Amino acid sequence: MKKILILGGFPQMIDVVMTARSLGVYTIVADKDPSSPSKRFADLAVDISTADIRGLSELCVQEGVNGVFTGFEDFNIHIARKLAESLGLPFYATKEQLDTVTDKLNFKKTCREWGVPVIEQYTEDEAVALGAYPYIVKPSDSYGSRGIKVCRNRDELSDGVKGARAVSSSGNEIIERFIDTDHGVEWFYTAVNGNIRLTATADRYTVKNGETTVPLPTAEVFPSKHAEKMHGEIDGRIRAMLGGIGIKNGLVLVQSLLDEDGNFYIYEMAYRLTGEQHYRLVARQEGINLAEFMIKLALGEDVSEFDTDMLCDSHFVRPSVNLAVILSPGKVKEIEGLADVYKLDEVISYNLTHAVGDSISASGNYSHMLIRVNMVAENYEKLRLAIDRVGELVNVTSEDGEDMVAARFALPPEN
Repeated sequence: MKKILILGGFPQMIDVVMTARSLGVYTIVADKDPSSPSKRFADLAVDISTADIRGLSELCVQEGVNGVFTGFEDFNIHIARKLAESLGLPFYATKEQLDTVTDKLNFKKTCREWGVPVIEQYTEDEAVALGAYPYIVKPSDSYGSRGIKVCRNRDELSDGVKGARAVSSSGNEIIERFIDTDHGVEWFYTAVNGNIRLTATADRYTVKNGETTVPLPTAEVFPSKHAEKMHGEIDGRIRAMLGGIGIKNGLVLVQSLLDEDGNFYIYEMAYRLTGEQHYRLVARQEGINLAEFMIKLALGEDVSEFDTDMLCDSHFVRPSVNLAVILSPGKVKEIEGLADVYKLDEVISYNLTHAVGDSISASGNYSHMLIRVNMVAENYEKLRLAIDRVGELVNVTSEDGEDMVAARFALPPEN
C-alpha cells in the first residue's frame, strides 16, 4: 500500500484524505494542532508543525512515505516541494515555478513578458506623488488576503506599506491602482503531461467587509458570463505563459478583475488546489475527479487517463456556484440552518470552518468565512432560488445578540 503525507489538517483536507483513502492510499496528516479537523479521518495523525522539515523528513523515512501532498494555501506548498526534493520523492512543481507563482512581483513581471494584462503598479514615492487614491497594498508573497489594505490617503498608504512588509517573508510590497468593483473573473486550468486545458470559468462576486480591507468572495458563479470574451482575448496568452514557465502537470487558478470598461486585469495565480474546491464541481459536470489527479501526481503515478477532451470548459454547462457565508466580527453564540442547507438538492459539497464559540476578529481576511457551499442546478433560475434559500436558512448570532452574517448574496434574474 502506498503512503502519502498530507501537510495541514484544516477542514478542506478532509475531502483530500477521504479521496486518497478511496484510492487505497494510506494517509498521514501532519499539523501542529492536535485538534486539526482532517486528522480524525486519516490513517495516522501526527502533531508535527508543517514548518518542521527535519521532523517531517524523519517521519517520511520511518513510515516509508511515497509522496507529499498539500493544497489550498501557499505556505505549505514550498515546504512540500523542499521535503519531496530532499527525499527524492515526486512533486509536480519546481522551485522556480513556485517562486514565479507565489510571489506577486515575480508573477506580474512574468505576465508582462507574455502580454497578459496586469494592473498598474507603483512605488510608494510614485503613489504619493501621483495621489491617485485609493490604492491597494499587498505583501508580495502572502496568502489568504493577509496584510492587504485599501488605502484612501497618505497616512493609510504609509500604514499599509508597513503592514504588508511585516507580513511578507521577503519584506516586499505591491502598490496598485484599486479597481473598486465587486466583480471579477476566474480561469481554472488543468495541465496534464504538458497539455494545458481551460477547465472552467467563473464570475467572482465580492463583498466589502470594511473601507480599508480587501473585498472577500461571497460567490463564484460558473460558467462565467464573460467566457466567450475570455476565449477571444486572453486565454491563449495565459496558456502560452503557463507553458512558457514549464508547467506540465497540476491545477492552476488565474484571477482577474473586470473594470467599468470591461477590461480584464490579471492579479493573482495559484498552482494548487484552491479554497472553493472547484474540483468537486468539475467532477459533477465533466465526470473527472481532479483531487484524484493531484493525489496520483503526488505519488508519481501515471496521469495520462486525465488527458481527455471532457476536461474542458465547454462541458461545464450546468449553472453552479461556490457560495460563501461571510461573518462580521464577534463571538459566535448560535448557528442556525446548516442542517437544512445540507439537505438541498443542489448542494454537492460544503466546507465549514467555524463553530459555536469561535471568535471572529476584524482581520478582513478569509478567516471571516463561516462556510463555502458548492451547488449545481438544472438551470439558472433553480440555482438563483437555491442561493436565496441558503440566505434564508443560515443565521448566525453573536453573544451580543447581533446578526453576524455580513452579507447575503443574491443572483440576479437571468437576462
